[in-house]
Amino acid sequence: MVREGKSTMKKGIFYMFAVILSITLFRPGNVIANDKVRFGGDVVVDEGTEVKDAVAVGGSVTVNGKVRDSAVAVGGSVILGRNAVVGKDVVSVGGAVKQEQGSKIHGDVVEVNIPGVSAIIPFFFEDPSSSWFWIFKITIFLGFLALAVLMVAVLPKPFNLISSNVQQNLGKVILWAVLGLVVLIPLAFFLLISIVGIPLIPLEVFLVGIAFLFGYIAIAQLIGDKIAALVKKPALGVIWLTVMGLLALWLIGWVPFLGSLVKATVIVLGFGGVLATLFTSRKRVQVENPL
Repeated sequence: MVREGKSTMKKGIFYMFAVILSITLFRPGNVIANDKVRFGGDVVVDEGTEVKDAVAVGGSVTVNGKVRDSAVAVGGSVILGRNAVVGKDVVSVGGAVKQEQGSKIHGDVVEVNIPGVSAIIPFFFEDPSSSWFWIFKITIFLGFLALAVLMVAVLPKPFNLISSNVQQNLGKVILWAVLGLVVLIPLAFFLLISIVGIPLIPLEVFLVGIAFLFGYIAIAQLIGDKIAALVKKPALGVIWLTVMGLLALWLIGWVPFLGSLVKATVIVLGFGGVLATLFTSRKRVQVENPL
């Protein structure tokens, strides 16, 4: 039986959080160990087969056997055959849940309709030999580069402060990053389970996204500064430093495993740099302006 209401919406938001986090921090791949998880393709649970979870990102999930926990499709649909059994929830983000008569769902059915998701997500997992793959990737990078250049040109001071803080106080920045991540996850779950907190979830996502964005660009600027020093061009402006750093990170990102590791490190360090700069700047203001 399908149960609707606030709990269903919370679960839909929770699954979206989990999938976005996995895409951001980990490179696409297959997960073994009792789960059927696939990035950029369909997942099929055959009749007579039992798995713990069935998850497809950029594809659909077809269940003809048994899924002990949840069946989740992001950018696709969940299709349940007449002998399908799902022990917990069935979730489709950007698709639909199609259930044949005789199939059983022991949890909630969650459909999050986001127009365009099923068309956009496959681009992230398309065959690198495809020309559309390269057009899409280069367009995304140039768009992000333009945004970063605009932000640095309009607000150069915050990026200079963050990059300087990371360079001079790396230990404190790492501590702030760890503290921020430790607080962030419980805070997100608290907002999800509280009625008052649900309207604040978009605000948290926005603020955290801004922090990651500022931090990433600031670290890129610092990397660009190091590259300029290596090629003996120390007089370059901050915009050129930012462009060089972002280009270097984009190129490193194509290296299997190492690229993902470097980008994840940059994101975490940048986040810590933003927090350290924000709170240390506030303390300085309080010291300089005592009551």
